[in-house]
Amino acid sequence: MDQFYTNGMTTRKIILVESNASLAKRLVTALVPTPNTDSTYNVQNQSGAIECVVYDSQNEFFESNPADWDVVISASDLGDCSGFDILSFVQGLRPDVPVILTGMPDETDTAVEAIRAGAADYLVITGHETNTLPVTVQKCLALQVIRTENDALHAELSQSLSELAVANRELQQMIQRLEVAARTDDLTKLSNRRWLNLMLESKWEEASRNNIPLAFLMIDLDGFKPFNDRYGHQKGDEILRLAARVLEANCRTIDVSARYGGDEFCVLMPHAEPDAAIRVAHRIASAFDEAIAAVVEGGIPVSMSIGVSHLQINEPLNADELVLFADEAMYSAKNISTKRVSMSGEKRKHAA
Repeated sequence: MDQFYTNGMTTRKIILVESNASLAKRLVTALVPTPNTDSTYNVQNQSGAIECVVYDSQNEFFESNPADWDVVISASDLGDCSGFDILSFVQGLRPDVPVILTGMPDETDTAVEAIRAGAADYLVITGHETNTLPVTVQKCLALQVIRTENDALHAELSQSLSELAVANRELQQMIQRLEVAARTDDLTKLSNRRWLNLMLESKWEEASRNNIPLAFLMIDLDGFKPFNDRYGHQKGDEILRLAARVLEANCRTIDVSARYGGDEFCVLMPHAEPDAAIRVAHRIASAFDEAIAAVVEGGIPVSMSIGVSHLQINEPLNADELVLFADEAMYSAKNISTKRVSMSGEKRKHAA
């Protein structure tokens, strides 16, 4: 193995695999025309230092360190092997390293095959290597730099896209949390009054336009104010949260249970017939009685009065009237101690 060195800012190792010693010397001379005693040379003062290493056999090249390869130049015919073996070996270990195959004029048929196999270039040995080989090597080195920079840009872009995807997911999650917070009552985690009004208008339009059943339940906690005054707001808040859990447990998934304000709750029931709405109201009242008995022993009793209105029965002119009919039915239930649930039977009383 012969070595020829050049010095400069950047050192590039050109690996030459050539069994023909005289041809190898010609090729090295093409790359390093006038190596001096300290073996220094800078090609065209552009590409920095070049270190040219010559191997005269496949086996000798196979023992070299792949980390030292920048460009590999190999004869198509090495006697003991083919240049395609060298090409395959380099592609397996350092696919980023360009390989230039060389051949005699009568071997030009292998040029197309070499390019198809992945060679960076194919150089025909014609005696003009002083001009052609440096240009070919410089082209390969330039393409290698471009490819490396391109790979780095792709890696940076992939990283940026990955970070952007994470940021987008976090943003979507934050938006979802904000949306939930905007429609949720802080204390009870039921829908708040704002969201109820939006859903009420939406379901009202759907029901009135398509003649779909629509029921509304207005619920008040009887005895809550005396209980709250006696035991304090923390205990009162526990009762409100308990009522919310009862509503959620006894309503359908399509129902909208909400805190109307203070100790008043309501349930919007799309696609619910009057009898079904009455059954749900009784179920809610009974479930609350059982739940309150488990947490409040003796003292001031708290119970529910529920008023029920229905689109087909009350024939309200708008969503506000549907709520008003249920509110009046609730007060009717509160005024009769034995009546927990009251169904409004009025029609358009407030339509003037």
